[in-house]
Amino acid sequence: MPFVANFTVAQGLDCSQIVITDTSSYATEAKGTFTYRRLYLYKADGTTIKFPSNSPNNYIDFGFLLYPTDQITITGIDQDYGLRVEMVLNSSAPQPGSVYSKSTVVALTCYTNTALYNVAQIAATSPARLDDPVFYGSWSQLQTEKDAAVTAATYGDQLSADAALKRAKNIINQSAIKF
Repeated sequence: MPFVANFTVAQGLDCSQIVITDTSSYATEAKGTFTYRRLYLYKADGTTIKFPSNSPNNYIDFGFLLYPTDQITITGIDQDYGLRVEMVLNSSAPQPGSVYSKSTVVALTCYTNTALYNVAQIAATSPARLDDPVFYGSWSQLQTEKDAAVTAATYGDQLSADAALKRAKNIINQSAIKF
């Protein structure tokens, strides 16, 4: 059976972090046959998120000795992104039919989710605000932009996901007026 690279990306309540877990099965090809495992976190503008932030490389060293649990926590995420995450492995004994890289688009929405939760708290404590068309309209638009970002990422459309998250950020930045 050929080797197939696979991973997951998760973001919890700490918006400044994401957790990437290598979920590849190493039953057909042992970890010792790989000379490196790297991650690339591409922003929509083509630049990469560096980890650590002062790294001279455009990739993140996700080496097996450094991360024996196959999980890495990337810190320093400063806003929501439509992000293309790529994991690349280099095998010293490539197996026919194997796939040594995987790329996926994810929508990092923690900052937007936090704003949505804050607005929900405002609505719960001040129900009259729901009668305010500017308040309700801004809340609805923020939710719509988050949904658009998640949907775009599901279809692999990084640019649309990122654009929706930028619009969401603009709504949040104007929240003193609208919320």
